[in-house]
Amino acid sequence: MIERFLSYSLKHNRKIKAIWTEDDNIKHGNIVVTEIGDNYFCYTQARKKTSTRMEKACLLSLGYARGDSGETDREIKSD
Repeated sequence: MIERFLSYSLKHNRKIKAIWTEDDNIKHGNIVVTEIGDNYFCYTQARKKTSTRMEKACLLSLGYARGDSGETDREIKSD
C-alpha cells in the first residue's frame, strides 16, 4: 500500500498524509512526493518548500490527505 500512495502522489501531484519515524520520534504531516527510488523517496511539505529525502523503511503509514478521496481528473471527467 505504501508504494501505491507514493505513486499516486507523484503521478497526480497530490498531497498525501504520512506518518513516519525520525530520531526515535513519530512525526506526521501532508507531503507531496517528487521522486521515488528503490529504498527511498523525496518529498516536499507545505511549510518547507525544499525537497527532503526519506528512507521507505521510516514510513509507518500513508493515506489520502483531508478532502481527497483518491479520484483523479480522468475519473471525474468520465462521470
